[in-house]
Amino acid sequence: MTDLIYYITFFSLTTLVSLYLNGYLNRLFVGNKLTDPVNERSSHNYPATRSGGLSIFFTVCIASAFAVATNELYFPLYVLLSVFFMTLTGFADDLIEVRYREKLFLQIFAGILMIQSGYYINSFHGVFGIYDLPYWISVIVSLFVFVVIVNALNLIDGLDGLASFLSIKFFLVAGGIILIADSKMFLFFPIIVGALVGFMSFNFNHSKKVFLGDTGSLFLGSIMAFLVFYILDSENTIISDSFISRPFLTVLMLLYPLIDTLRAFTVRSFKGMSPFIADRIHLHHRLADKGYEHWQASLLIFFLSVLILVINCFLFILLGLNLSIVLTVFLLIILYYSLFK
Repeated sequence: MTDLIYYITFFSLTTLVSLYLNGYLNRLFVGNKLTDPVNERSSHNYPATRSGGLSIFFTVCIASAFAVATNELYFPLYVLLSVFFMTLTGFADDLIEVRYREKLFLQIFAGILMIQSGYYINSFHGVFGIYDLPYWISVIVSLFVFVVIVNALNLIDGLDGLASFLSIKFFLVAGGIILIADSKMFLFFPIIVGALVGFMSFNFNHSKKVFLGDTGSLFLGSIMAFLVFYILDSENTIISDSFISRPFLTVLMLLYPLIDTLRAFTVRSFKGMSPFIADRIHLHHRLADKGYEHWQASLLIFFLSVLILVINCFLFILLGLNLSIVLTVFLLIILYYSLFK
């Protein structure tokens, strides 16, 4: 009961700090004319800022500092360095638009830093009949997954609330796993969710709109990548092992960002375009073009991703990995042609 009060207190205070910082930085950015330009891809008609990621980052830093001071929170040093480095990269990209090749190099460097923490993907846990991986393959796979996750979250940040809703879903599931596996890390989850809740009130605001920006998406994406490393590291005991495969679970936790990114890259490459160009071919843009309000489209995608995750927790117990994957693909095809086509 004491722990629950502690978590609720941190969540509440973090939400309030996030509300204040989002409002303060929004005014600061607007006052210095650091607003997002309105163009054909824009969803806003009033001055909007990319200050949300910076607000979330500062909020999490402040709350985490208090949590660490009370000896209730612990994170490996190299993880902190990697996340901080990615956040700085995102902030620079928001200000001066870092070229993608340079950004990719910086992401790989941040991934290498994170691997130094001792957490990385060292096993496929039976997928394709593969278990333990040699160290050099583990490093390559981990770096690839790190870059994919960081960019997948960055690419879906085109609809109000979408990245936040899906991030909250991810952190709630990961938090449930971490609570049992390593309680010293669990306090981070009320903190990050509170920071996102505070941000969302401005993200949906028409006259004081705030976006995550690359600062926010790279910050959140790098944290998600670490948690995926933690879950897939065979040295860690995970409570979900008794009812679902670890790799399958992590894919389900990140299902929409991964599917949308894969589809966008495939369509652009097929058309002979750069896979990294900004456009409106994402699945969430299809919903917006069909007349869905941003909050409606974001909530729809959020609830569908939660539904698919819950269904698969039951399917896996009954059918095993291969049949669960087949039925999930079949369900995704039905959803695509019924909602997004």
